[in-house]
Amino acid sequence: MKTGILMVTLGGPRVPEEIPGFIRNFIGRELPPPAMKAVVERYEKIGGFSPLARITGEQAQALGEALGPGYFCAPAFRYARPFIEDALDQMAEARPLRIIMLLLSPFYAGITTGNYIERAKAHLKKKPLSIPVGFIHSWFREPLFIDSWVEKMKEDPLHEEAFTLFSAHSLPNRYENEPYRQQIEETVGMIVARSGIKDYALGWQSIPNNVQEPWITPTVEERIDEIAAAGFGSVVQVPVGFTADHIETLYDIDIIHRKYAREKGISFRRLSSLNAGDTFIRALKEVVLKFKGDEE
Repeated sequence: MKTGILMVTLGGPRVPEEIPGFIRNFIGRELPPPAMKAVVERYEKIGGFSPLARITGEQAQALGEALGPGYFCAPAFRYARPFIEDALDQMAEARPLRIIMLLLSPFYAGITTGNYIERAKAHLKKKPLSIPVGFIHSWFREPLFIDSWVEKMKEDPLHEEAFTLFSAHSLPNRYENEPYRQQIEETVGMIVARSGIKDYALGWQSIPNNVQEPWITPTVEERIDEIAAAGFGSVVQVPVGFTADHIETLYDIDIIHRKYAREKGISFRRLSSLNAGDTFIRALKEVVLKFKGDEE
């Protein structure tokens, strides 16, 4: 019998027609037409849809091949099909020895990875399985995960002369004491120690325009202001908070941050996301193989 691996992330619209439904699932309500039009326009600027579902499928295929015949892997999404609940049911039908839910973000926050876990547990409470289900999260210390970013930085022709700007999705300040921020900061520290870079900072990104409460800062834009004031002529942004491309890398970074940096007279480059890169897939393999089966 095999071990089933569900590779869990938020998901995204695969085609333009899926955008309204995905946004409704994500925010829990219908957007007014002008707001939805703005969202659609953002997706249009990155090709009309999100590549995240496709990339997660590629990661699942690559991890399954890396783990070998004792495992089979499949995507599961919080806000798109296949939803976490449906993916659990489908995998259970294959009668695996056990199911492992691998959260593809290595960082834990209650409103993201924690929410995905609680969603799965609520479903399992309603539809109990006769096989064990485990959850892998907070795997940011995996050495090969750190290696994935270090390798990318060393391959980049600008990394020695440019200012390195790490970035991760911000959260409201009321979540500041959760593990997420500390885990991001620790990850940056490990990458810096391994890569030997000297000029770097961490900025927080993707804060919605209409927020009614303070979010974790400094923002990427504030960091770019500091970089410009310090006299640096180029910046390389490292999207350390994300393990695959989606709208927050392809739009927020590649379009918004790039434009902001250039307006400040700074040349801008982003390191590519980890996606299904060889070292990152090896990192996921190690994370799975090291898992001892504890539910939390």
